[in-house]
Amino acid sequence: MESILNTLPASTPEVAVKQFLDKILEVNPGVDAELIGRAYLFASEAHKDQRRKSGELYFIHPVCTAVILAEQKLDSVTIAAGLLHDVLEDTSTTKDDLVRHFGEDVALLVDGVTKIKALQMKTREDRQAETYRKMLLSMAKDLRVIIIKFADRVHNLRTLKYLDPEKIKQIATETLDIYSPLALRLGMGKIKWELDDLAFKHLYPEAYKDIVSKVVASRVDRESVIDAFAGPLRSRLEHEGINATIAGRPKHFYSIYNKMQKRGKPFEEIYDNLAIRIIVDTVKDCYCVLGIIHSMWMPVQERFKDYIGAPKNNGYRSLHTTVVGTQGSIVEIQIRTWEMNKTAEEGIAAHWLYKEGAAPPSKEANTDDKAIAWLKNVIEWQENLTDSAEFYEFFKVDLFDAEIFVFTPKGNLISMPKGATVLDFAFAVHTDIGIHCIGAKIDGHVEPVNAELKSGQTIEILHLNSKTPSADMMRYVKTPKARSAIRHWLNNAEKQESIDLGKKIIQRAYEKLHANSDFSDHASELLQHLGLINIERLYEQVGRGELTESRVMNYFQDRKIKRNVPSMMMSQFMKNLTGQRPQGILVGGRSNLMVRFAQCCNPIPGDRIIGFLTKGRGISVHRTDCRHTGIFEDDRERSMEVSWADGEQKKYYVTLKITGADRSGLLTDVSAVFMNFGASVANGNIKGAGDRCDLAFQIEIRNLNQLKQISRQIEKIKGIEKVERVKDYIMDYHEFPRDGAA
Repeated sequence: MESILNTLPASTPEVAVKQFLDKILEVNPGVDAELIGRAYLFASEAHKDQRRKSGELYFIHPVCTAVILAEQKLDSVTIAAGLLHDVLEDTSTTKDDLVRHFGEDVALLVDGVTKIKALQMKTREDRQAETYRKMLLSMAKDLRVIIIKFADRVHNLRTLKYLDPEKIKQIATETLDIYSPLALRLGMGKIKWELDDLAFKHLYPEAYKDIVSKVVASRVDRESVIDAFAGPLRSRLEHEGINATIAGRPKHFYSIYNKMQKRGKPFEEIYDNLAIRIIVDTVKDCYCVLGIIHSMWMPVQERFKDYIGAPKNNGYRSLHTTVVGTQGSIVEIQIRTWEMNKTAEEGIAAHWLYKEGAAPPSKEANTDDKAIAWLKNVIEWQENLTDSAEFYEFFKVDLFDAEIFVFTPKGNLISMPKGATVLDFAFAVHTDIGIHCIGAKIDGHVEPVNAELKSGQTIEILHLNSKTPSADMMRYVKTPKARSAIRHWLNNAEKQESIDLGKKIIQRAYEKLHANSDFSDHASELLQHLGLINIERLYEQVGRGELTESRVMNYFQDRKIKRNVPSMMMSQFMKNLTGQRPQGILVGGRSNLMVRFAQCCNPIPGDRIIGFLTKGRGISVHRTDCRHTGIFEDDRERSMEVSWADGEQKKYYVTLKITGADRSGLLTDVSAVFMNFGASVANGNIKGAGDRCDLAFQIEIRNLNQLKQISRQIEKIKGIEKVERVKDYIMDYHEFPRDGAA
């Protein structure tokens, strides 16, 4: 690779592309040299004026990314996309340009690798989370997206030293948090190991140097252990007629470091840092070799794993055992076939490897592949998550989960994360089963929904159609799929409740207009006026309190919707005949008594109230917390039980005092709240002192609920510190001063 890179600054494009193609064809014969050559020249021109932090040509990075892909024996489209993977993000090239020059496949891969643009998201964390989401969705269309991303990340880590320390830490941490476990999930062992060790090198440089030096120093001892083990085993396998390849190696540096941290022990006391791999021709040979090894050396019983009978989620298959050697050394052994070894190292990339003379692989990987099943599961649950931070956390949790294996009643094996509950299992089987789950039979014993599962158990879900989720269920699940499904159901249920409530409110308010046409006759124009897409959204906003009924009704009042005149006339005639006026107050259940509101406290609908009989002025209504109620406490004869009447037609003046920091636009923001909640402003006063500001508004409202909504919304305005109700003045609607006069 170095010979190619050294020619980049000086060579002509023709010479450079020929040397590059010679290298690609050397490591990966049979690729489409013409396509890759065109991609090389296009990317070279697009990046020609760009430099990396190291000072070298930026184009070196896509060239090295493409070489890494070629060394993995990947197909021509993937290698071409590797050369072009940064042109959408870092140059003026568009996706249409790529489609025109290289076709739809290459363009889709490059677009899938491209990060979310900075201007689209508020924070770096949101942008990062949405980039992962985009990458996952792109992977669902074509798995080669993540393979290119891994190659890109590997080369970036190889050259990370030129960046500032904070950026190095950020990239290395992200690698260990996301890319390394994602590579493991997709079965790409070789890539995972290199990502781990490179990130470890930059994140903990001193620990890395210490472990590397000790691994190198222990080479002689390690080789003697391998020889002492491999020699006798090789002779025994030859005698049994089993063809096998035996190789030993130290564990990867980051793996050793993790063991030291978890066990709290130095390098010298980590005895199982040596792994021996035995590769044979058939599955039968795997189990035969296992039996021979256990007959020759003492096995450590709790360290045996059969990943052939129960493969990992990423498709990994192998037998793992640990034995005590002749000199007391602890040796970990992996036994697998050649096919299993290829899958363990390449994972999903194995679907894209070229065999000389064979046709290019199809875009779709084997649908039985467990790594693909995991990816589809992630794509499914992420659809219900709109919050970027929540998605990011769920994604990390799902990547790192250890596995347990449980069975359905029919004997089907299902992998679940460690710590999963009955409820998690129910949602894994089917969302509807999870929604109605009431418990399970675990190995024949009835257990609750929060019972934690263990490997080897057989689970039969118990469900009841009348059972539905509650917010408490979130405490009983671990998997993102279950959490997402529960949250989605709860949101839909809450939405329907809001729709039903909003519909009742609007229907009742429209009936009060006594219009001679149906509400539905005006729905289309109303929705257009309010900027809403459908009537359910209107009802939902009203039910949630986001849209006031008065604002909706103002639409009809402004347009003077025709009223049912005979009905209105008869209603007024009956009121005149009986002498009733729309008081809004019931006294002992009756509404035809003379009532006035005390100006010392000025109650409004929703306030707790009490009435007192006065001489010649009817019943005086006070708030129960009014300072004057104490005068009448011992006078039971004058105390009257009063209540607000449903459907009252009274309107009220309330004065709000608002305190906060003075700034441009503050008055506009406060006025907008009044307008949104249909509250008319009768009077206003503003006093400023330095950077402080006091505002007082006399507004016309209907009830306490409307006042509370207005107050809460004003409190959310930037700079507002306090909103309080002060001494109010009220009058009947028909007595309101005209043109805002006090």
